[in-house]
Amino acid sequence: MCDNIKVAARLRRPLLRESDSILIAKVKSENTISIGRNEKDECKTFQFDHCSTYSDNALEDQEQLYELLARDYLLHALDGYNTCIFAYGQTGSGKSHTMTGSTQCPGIVPRICQELFEVRDLYESSDDQLNTQFKIRCSYFEIYNETVRDLLGREKCRIRERPDKTTYVEGLKEFEVFCVSDILEYLSQGNERRVVGATQVNELSSRSHAIFTIDIEQQEITPLGHTLERKSSIKLIDLAGSERASASKTTGEHLKEGANINRSLSTLGRVISTLAKTKKPILIPYRDAALTWVLKESLGGNSKTCMIACVSPCDYEETMSTLRYATLARNVKTSAQVNAHELPDGREQILAMKAQLEELQKALSQVDNQRAIGERMEKIKLTNQFLESRIEQERDLTASYYKKWAQATSERDSLMLLVGGILGSVQETQVNALRGQLSSLKFRSEKFGQRLDLECNELKYDSGE
Repeated sequence: MCDNIKVAARLRRPLLRESDSILIAKVKSENTISIGRNEKDECKTFQFDHCSTYSDNALEDQEQLYELLARDYLLHALDGYNTCIFAYGQTGSGKSHTMTGSTQCPGIVPRICQELFEVRDLYESSDDQLNTQFKIRCSYFEIYNETVRDLLGREKCRIRERPDKTTYVEGLKEFEVFCVSDILEYLSQGNERRVVGATQVNELSSRSHAIFTIDIEQQEITPLGHTLERKSSIKLIDLAGSERASASKTTGEHLKEGANINRSLSTLGRVISTLAKTKKPILIPYRDAALTWVLKESLGGNSKTCMIACVSPCDYEETMSTLRYATLARNVKTSAQVNAHELPDGREQILAMKAQLEELQKALSQVDNQRAIGERMEKIKLTNQFLESRIEQERDLTASYYKKWAQATSERDSLMLLVGGILGSVQETQVNALRGQLSSLKFRSEKFGQRLDLECNELKYDSGE
């Protein structure tokens, strides 16, 4: 979804030391702000998505800015979009007041935190068919002199790039939060550790770019088992202000800080200018500064982004520079996409539940009431137990039969060997006896033959006489 960066201009209240100064900037309508060097000079007009001015009630001004501008970005995040809100402007133009505010007059960041947990409680206590669960984490870091420092972990970190060309802060600690007091406590801790310093222009000048990130994970589970997961992040950024050394009267370390701030903001301007072109070059100078490198996705990628241009009512040069810069940012397009997907087991759960429903419907059609179902289930249980015991008995009998069969087979083989031996010995004895009988019969037949011959001879002799 292509969408332009939304740009709002906010005019701060004049300071006490500016009470005698000429007001060079005025908000003409909710979308128009004008600027001129003096009353005689022709005013130049700038159009933005929203323009806000100051009133006598600072708390109402903060509430109005949140309701008209920032709340939409919380709703986008709950829909699954990555969002980013950053405040830009010269030092002392009201950026920290806009983003953080104070305990009595909270700004955008604490208000988003408060409303986020109100929405979470509303979702989780709802009686509708969706079961939504939230997991919320936060992190906080600053970019000071081109070095990334974890404001909640007291460690230096490095910016890395993922395979999909998006960037992340390596080593940054994230903390899961369960209520609004937890997240506001982490915000307070980070603000206390952030580098600030006094200059001629601002007594509490931010000397670093601070980025507070809220990561939201949502899981919606319907009664049919459909599970939808959404992931989104909200980046809330308070940039350090651009400053002129001649106006801020900085020296030493503050002068070095100011030079690094201006260098990173200049790189941010080049990146926005490049992204605003109709025909973009192949190389966009994200890597030229830590700020643009870490905000690569928010400036020209998957994010809905809003820029709040904070301007002074009395400084013509700085205010004109900021408004021109903001006008250029309105032409930058991002490609925000809903970070939502169905969990892999969602469809399988639906199919399984449908099959179970069909089985239950069949069972209900065959019985009269729930008691019959219980009795039938008990019978099935008893039948299963009986079958299991019979199977176990059959298994034991089979093992016993096999053992007896093996033993009988062994005994049979032994008997066969014994019978074979006996038969062999019997046959040999019978053959020897038969041979003896034959020899005796032969001897007797020979004797009988001899006697017959003798008697025949005697008969012949007698007859001859």
